[in-house]
Amino acid sequence: MKVVVVAGVAGGMSAAARIRRLNEDAEVVVLERGAHVSFANCGLPYHIAGTITDRDKLLLQTPESLRALLNLDVRVGHEVVRILRESKTVVIRDMIADREYEEAYDKLVLSPGASPLLPPLPGIDHERVFTLRNVDDMDRIKAVVDDNAKHAVVVGGGYIGVEMAESLRERGLEIDLVEMADQIMTPLDHEMAKELQNHLCRHGVTLHLGVAAAAFADEADGLRVELQNGKMIHADLVIMAAGVKPESSLARDAGLDLGERGGIKVNAHLQTSDPDIYAAGDAVEVVDEVTGQPAQIPLAGPANRQGRTVGDNICGLDSTYLTTKGTAVVKVFDMTGGATGATEARLKQLGRPYRKLYIHPAGHASYYPGTAPMHVKVIFAPDDGKLLGAQVVGYDGVDKRIDVFATALCAGMTVRDLQHLELAYAPPYGSAKDPVNMAGFVGTNMLDGLVNTWNPEDYPDKTAAGAIVDVRSLDEFDTWHIPGAINIPISSLRKSLGDLDASKPVFVYCKVGFRSYLAQRILAQKGFDVCTLSGGSLTFRNYHDTGICPSETKTPVVNYSEAAPVSHLAPTGNRQVVDLRGLQCPGPIRKLVEVMNALMPGDELQATASDPGFAADAPAWCDSHGHHLISTDQSGAEVAVVIRKGSPVDAEAPDTCSRAKNKKTMVVFSGDLDKVLASFIIANGALSMGSEVTLFFTFWGLNALRKDAPQASGKGLLHRMFGWMMPAGSNRLNLSKMHMMGMGTAMMKHIMKSKNVDSLPQLMQQALEDGVKLVACTMSMDVMGITKDELIDGVEFGGVASFLGESEDANMTLFV
Repeated sequence: MKVVVVAGVAGGMSAAARIRRLNEDAEVVVLERGAHVSFANCGLPYHIAGTITDRDKLLLQTPESLRALLNLDVRVGHEVVRILRESKTVVIRDMIADREYEEAYDKLVLSPGASPLLPPLPGIDHERVFTLRNVDDMDRIKAVVDDNAKHAVVVGGGYIGVEMAESLRERGLEIDLVEMADQIMTPLDHEMAKELQNHLCRHGVTLHLGVAAAAFADEADGLRVELQNGKMIHADLVIMAAGVKPESSLARDAGLDLGERGGIKVNAHLQTSDPDIYAAGDAVEVVDEVTGQPAQIPLAGPANRQGRTVGDNICGLDSTYLTTKGTAVVKVFDMTGGATGATEARLKQLGRPYRKLYIHPAGHASYYPGTAPMHVKVIFAPDDGKLLGAQVVGYDGVDKRIDVFATALCAGMTVRDLQHLELAYAPPYGSAKDPVNMAGFVGTNMLDGLVNTWNPEDYPDKTAAGAIVDVRSLDEFDTWHIPGAINIPISSLRKSLGDLDASKPVFVYCKVGFRSYLAQRILAQKGFDVCTLSGGSLTFRNYHDTGICPSETKTPVVNYSEAAPVSHLAPTGNRQVVDLRGLQCPGPIRKLVEVMNALMPGDELQATASDPGFAADAPAWCDSHGHHLISTDQSGAEVAVVIRKGSPVDAEAPDTCSRAKNKKTMVVFSGDLDKVLASFIIANGALSMGSEVTLFFTFWGLNALRKDAPQASGKGLLHRMFGWMMPAGSNRLNLSKMHMMGMGTAMMKHIMKSKNVDSLPQLMQQALEDGVKLVACTMSMDVMGITKDELIDGVEFGGVASFLGESEDANMTLFV
């Protein structure tokens, strides 16, 4: 049997190698018109960047090595120009010897790949306008870059365009990236691509979205790029990466069937309309796994697998290639974006029903250094929850989550099935509840009706019918919020139900969706028509193009709150360093407030956070609180800022808002561990937002203040019995529910420790150190036989009158 393979690289060489492994006696001829038959085309941008320094590492095999290893007849510089199906021969142009000849075949394999799209624009043939398809293209581009190039324009925001923008920026060039769509990376939905757009901007890449290149013209020291909006950009070189089209002209001229998109039509065995001719790779029309529609998906993974399938069938094995999922991943400086399955945009286009969810889990355990929140989107069928697609953008662990989603999609799994996947866990690599599991939990809650969600596109039309409630802290709300929202922190929600109109829908949100989920559960069980914003304000802001890098085609509907006037003071020379890495929302902003409150005007704060959103949140927080942002530096997932404490010009002006008396009081009546914990969490949170806080302990609540020590001497029997029956100190308190003879309480303490949540003694000590006033009710102490010596240090003593005096000056009083 004689097999002729047209073109090498991914599909062609995979087919040739598979045929040889299955049939030692077959004659295999590989015809490649280029100079290299087997090279790592996906690695080309990284040699230009200098990341891959050795060019030869990209040349995987040579004709000589393939002859020695697999006994393949590989001929480079040989282009097949015609297929003569009747005689089962191909006409070949030998470009080295400048001659034509014919070669017979028993089976023919077509793997010509795809060619870059070159729109017929003026100047498109300029010598400084390049495409990147092979090693020769790479060499030409690198030569210009090495020759002291300063400025490049990349046309196209797909995989190649983004990778080239990064590579040239790494070489120090100024980069303008032009994309006619209103986003880069259309395999991702708009709000997911926004994360990568912001990251490109942070690395100095200028984006021109929603506009196309119009012309290229020669200039004395380079060329001029004209955009359709009239903008002119000077450049030393242009990279055209506006997409690819299948190289199917050879098949078309031979009378083989083509699809609507111009790709070669094949069956499940990858046979063309001629049973003796097979095809594989980017030139082949495939079937989309989710939509069932014909598709062109030019990816190396499918091309290699298709080549193997072709080899199987030529050698008599019954092998099929059915569908493609479009699974892909891209590196954008320190970030990674990945997708599998259908996008929301594609499902909308087809009119297919779907539901979606967003979550923002960390790449691995947040207390282990080196992670940051990722942005996960999962799309599933509204009836049975079958997976339709997934997208992930973040800094660490993105690729492995996409691979899990892709595997689940291939297996026909549902979103319910995700919660049961047993995935590897250790703190440096993941979390006990992996992001994939978390997506399963959320999706299952949605299908079961336990969670009702609203999405960013529902604003403002749908939300106008009800109330938008921001359940974040006051400082977070003041830094940025959705216009028209009211602020009821989650800690105050149960006591503020009367402030909401139960006859109207309530739309709650927080930063990432967890606190608003808790709020949704509270309000739903109290009879409210309530839904929570999926993905929180992080997803909302991406969708509505707010932040540091808005699209040119959309007008942001949300802006940072109006900056407080500030006098830029001279530095005092005092700088405090604080590590915010690993803190979960709202930890970073709370800690920032806490430390800044202790500084004097002119003092500086240097803070490092692992939340990439901190790069946008810190400037907004400074603007709204009258501080001066000195610098912002991002390295990987970590953001470092230097802030100088300001002195607001209007600091002495009377505050006329409803929060004029920023003071909170709480009566702690309960001695249950969970309720006392809640009291101190709320107290420390209120303190971090600038409130004065007083906790008044009475009756069973006094047990939290007791020392873990023997009772004072001189007590009567009744009081001593009280002391024996009651828990002595915060370490001895039990849960109000599910104590289970101590097992439940022990489990709760263990989980708190594993989640990096402070214990009750730590929270109490922090509260005392930060200025929370702890008052013990002397009347209750007398009734219960508790002496002052039996309580921890730092506690004050008072009666009802002193508490009423404190609460009269407060703007909120809670009873726990």
